[in-house]
Amino acid sequence: MKFNQLAILIFAIFVALLAVVDAGSKKKKSKSKPKSKPKGPTQVVKFRKSMGGKSTWFNGKDLKGAACYGNLMGNSNVNAADNWHIGAVHMASYKGNFKAACFECARITYNRRSIIVRLIDDCAGCAPNQIDLTASAFKALAPLSKGVINTKYEFIPCPSRGKLAWPKSPAPKKN
Repeated sequence: MKFNQLAILIFAIFVALLAVVDAGSKKKKSKSKPKSKPKGPTQVVKFRKSMGGKSTWFNGKDLKGAACYGNLMGNSNVNAADNWHIGAVHMASYKGNFKAACFECARITYNRRSIIVRLIDDCAGCAPNQIDLTASAFKALAPLSKGVINTKYEFIPCPSRGKLAWPKSPAPKKN
């Protein structure tokens, strides 16, 4: 009888150990699984919807050859000027790529300061919800020394009047 009780006790301990080992391996497996990234573009141009993101700035050689003009208009010779309040986004992040975001306007807000920019360039190195601004646009929000600021932005209809400096929105070339 003692042998049966000992065998049952050993069996119970063995089953308990297996349960602990199995639970530990499931935890390790769930931690080691890579998070799946969504495939394809995820951004959508939505008017009057406030979104959070980051803003950075660019100038110099990065102002040459505005992508929207080259991709939609067949004219890559449109060089931006630093006094234009323009922005660049990662166009491939948007459903519709260049057709979705090119020549749209966005109101960007940082610490109670707001500017309106026209998106005319691609920023392949930008993350989703990041807008790369010309230096003059960035300076209207914060000192260039900040480099990266957390902003709110929303797509808005482009103003037709005012002192905003950017090239007029051309009619996109039909593909």
